[in-house]
Amino acid sequence: MRRAYKIAKLYVVAIFLTVATLPALAYERATIAQLEQMLAAAHGKSDKALAKRLGELELTERLSTLRLEKLQASLPGDKSRQALLVLSDNSVFHDLPAAEIPHLAAPDSDTQSKILSKTTDYIRQALPRQIDIVVSRNTARFDNLKVVSSDHTLPAETQQAKTMTEAEQGAQFFPAVALAVVEDRPFRLTGKTSETVTYRNGAEVVVYRDGAKVTDAPANAPKRPPPSGISNWGVFGPLLEVVVNDISAAKTDWGHWEQGRKGTLAVFRYDVPQDQSNYDVQSCCFTGGVGWNVYETLTAYHGEIAVDPETGAILRLTIQTDILADQPIYRADILAEYGPVELGGKEYIFPTRSVTISGAPVPVMVQEQNCADFHCTPSEYVHPKDTVVSDTVYNSYHVFRAETRILPTDASAPAGDSPSSSQPQNRAPRKQEP
Repeated sequence: MRRAYKIAKLYVVAIFLTVATLPALAYERATIAQLEQMLAAAHGKSDKALAKRLGELELTERLSTLRLEKLQASLPGDKSRQALLVLSDNSVFHDLPAAEIPHLAAPDSDTQSKILSKTTDYIRQALPRQIDIVVSRNTARFDNLKVVSSDHTLPAETQQAKTMTEAEQGAQFFPAVALAVVEDRPFRLTGKTSETVTYRNGAEVVVYRDGAKVTDAPANAPKRPPPSGISNWGVFGPLLEVVVNDISAAKTDWGHWEQGRKGTLAVFRYDVPQDQSNYDVQSCCFTGGVGWNVYETLTAYHGEIAVDPETGAILRLTIQTDILADQPIYRADILAEYGPVELGGKEYIFPTRSVTISGAPVPVMVQEQNCADFHCTPSEYVHPKDTVVSDTVYNSYHVFRAETRILPTDASAPAGDSPSSSQPQNRAPRKQEP
């Protein structure tokens, strides 16, 4: 039986509004060299003005993390740094500028096979021996679709309509909904989260979110839709295992050499057809019955894998989905970057950054404004495309260890007292459901 891993979850929440759709935003395309020239010419501009200018651009080449960090250091404030970050995030699946690719001869087929064999060994031998860790995971989320209502005090019937499926809508009549405007806009920050995550015995568990301890919701708690966008899972190991296992049975071609933080990386391109894929995409949410329904599919995908040719360690991985046109989502792509982390005097390879980009049409209901006695003409729908970009940084790594004290039998402490610990995460986390 083929083993399927739940890697990405795409959440789409329906919005039902009378709508006027504006023309799509036209981004100005730019190379990395043109971006750097623009930033140099913009020296002295305000943070807000520079952020606005960056929001009008679309890169045609990949802005590497190393180059991004150098450029961000020269910017005047948070707004322009965020605008450059999301501009970089949207370029992570492009090719590097030709000038950044080392002019080295491609390895012969035998050497390529040996490098990929080292990568397979790394996944099967090194990853299972990774130490248990605690890490901070900080995510910034951006969105480029704007739905604006001219009346925020919607009637109760309309609030109910906003949670119903199209089929349910067709069976009932509701008063006209407040006028709305749907438009594309430059990507804007829509939220940030800060989480403390444990990776222990192959399971990723969120222990703290924004300073509050994460606990299981009561069984009778109302079910609410999760936030939009992809929630990537498995970057500490399971994601790598899935992709490498899929690649071993799929088509893999030599890409190029690439300069990493500590040496030259071997980059391979791969293409996994749907019948060999274990990349599981879940799309949420569709109402109906009890709770929120989820669409799920194993999709074909392609991308790049950049490895250390000496050790086989994976240092960059991209996944671009090839989702069929008739599906309720059209994009669920992931970049994961890895780097050395020193813990207890030893060096390990752990995630340093990830980018997820999701895309889905959002159903927006078009309804006549003039309704007599709450009886309106049949509803029509437009489906503007919504793109959500999430940028995640992993830092503050610590070894996950439980500390104990052995007390003498005549100790004054009552029997059954549990020892204290210097780390709040020392209690064994609950097992994460896939």
